[in-house]
Amino acid sequence: MAIDKRALHGWLASIREILSRDWCPIGDCPASEYNTYRNDLAALIHGGVNNDELLRYLEWAEVENMGLKGPFNRERALKVVSALRALGPAQHLH
Repeated sequence: MAIDKRALHGWLASIREILSRDWCPIGDCPASEYNTYRNDLAALIHGGVNNDELLRYLEWAEVENMGLKGPFNRERALKVVSALRALGPAQHLH
């Protein structure tokens, strides 16, 4: 069965909105700044990873990839994971 491109676009837009609204560890930036993270998270969610894996990814993105100093804000990341899970699984995209 083919992917519903409209549903996929909306699901990815929702992920990007969550990242911009709830995560945004570097402050104000264009939503497109998070497209790579959005795509990676979408793949992880679609692949069925657990919440700990999503948290590890967000920590990697902040600390290793962005090079941000200071403690990882786990509370903020948990809020992001919760919002991502509220979107539902990607299975409705098929």
